[in-house]
Amino acid sequence: MTAAYNPFEILNLPMIRRLTQHGNHFIVLQRFNWPGIREGNGFIATPYKDEKSGKAHAARLAEKEGKLLTISSDLEKITTLINDPRYSLFLCTFREKSWSKKIIKLYQRNMIAYIKSCMPVTSNDEIIIHLDLKFGRLKATVPANAPEHEFDVYEMIK
Repeated sequence: MTAAYNPFEILNLPMIRRLTQHGNHFIVLQRFNWPGIREGNGFIATPYKDEKSGKAHAARLAEKEGKLLTISSDLEKITTLINDPRYSLFLCTFREKSWSKKIIKLYQRNMIAYIKSCMPVTSNDEIIIHLDLKFGRLKATVPANAPEHEFDVYEMIK
């Protein structure tokens, strides 16, 4: 495997200020696993303008995976995590337009091996991978002869 590439923007205090200036008063902060980040020390934040949308996202999370925070009243908790060097916090936005192509290129060997171990693929089959962020989780969708298969990208590339 190549060196870890993380396509997400880093969450810091200036970014929190920008979120609130753009009307985002809630964030879902959830665990985030990625190569190069110690398990349990990574988090990804998804901003929301309204509490209802944030609650809908939080309801899709596993127990202890994350929670909905109100930026104004939970700012101290968020700041503590940002300032602690043990933790890595990211925003659910990408640093580059070509993030998907770059992930597929860098981790292609691992992704193909994972796909072949999980679904029937012959050597003549073209493997097409689509990446998408769904509720704070990076997912890979692989269309096949049967229904589409969806995989957690971290599981594919770790």
